[in-house]
Amino acid sequence: MFLLSLILKAATTAIIVVAASLVAERSRPFIAALVLALPVSTGPAYVLLALDHDAAFIARAALSSLAGNVAIVPAALAYAFLARRGARLATAYAGMLAAWLAGVLAVKAFDWTIGSALILNLVVFAGAAALTWSWRSGEKPPAMRRRWFDIPLRAAIVVSVVVGVILVSERVGPAATGMAALFPASFSSFILLMHRRLGGPAVAAAFVNGMTMIFGFTGYLLVMHLFALRGEVWTGMALGLAIPLAWSALLLMLNRVRAS
Repeated sequence: MFLLSLILKAATTAIIVVAASLVAERSRPFIAALVLALPVSTGPAYVLLALDHDAAFIARAALSSLAGNVAIVPAALAYAFLARRGARLATAYAGMLAAWLAGVLAVKAFDWTIGSALILNLVVFAGAAALTWSWRSGEKPPAMRRRWFDIPLRAAIVVSVVVGVILVSERVGPAATGMAALFPASFSSFILLMHRRLGGPAVAAAFVNGMTMIFGFTGYLLVMHLFALRGEVWTGMALGLAIPLAWSALLLMLNRVRAS
């Protein structure tokens, strides 16, 4: 029964992520980031966790994720810095992973409250946005013929992360699980598949744009944490999802206004 449940969960997640990535690779960096920044891997991971754990576990994991949300910033900065300077895929990707892990470990070294985690997100994301403003532009990628393994590889990367989170959660506490759930699976798959095809600068522009959009994910984690404290996990997930969607819609509207 556990194996069947795991397979069904993995298949559902694969469908969500592959659909998002298909839209992303045909768009400008801003639009690609808009899709990639949606909680298409972290969201399902939390749904699966909620099926196996109580509300208290989800509340603690969400608070851990809220603080760890900022780890995407050093990851994006490291990849963009290397990719814009012509680094090979292996070098740029390794730099991204190392920076993300360093960010996670730094956050994990402290005990966070809701207030301190929110302030951390505000300061880090605002600072990163100001620092990388000139890196956000990029052209619409040219149409490319899809290779037979693109979609299976893309699905395998994200499914592996989601399944890994479920398996890890059986052996570790909610804090570590909350951090693991934040691994940038969507951006990782996009980098692995598109770095050579589109070029590092174009992928870096999508990643940097994504930082601003991922800030909206802070609201999702906050609402989920608060409702989980009241034992209303599913309500919190449903209401929380509206925040990153509304945030992305607002950014899209502002982008169109500036372009007009």
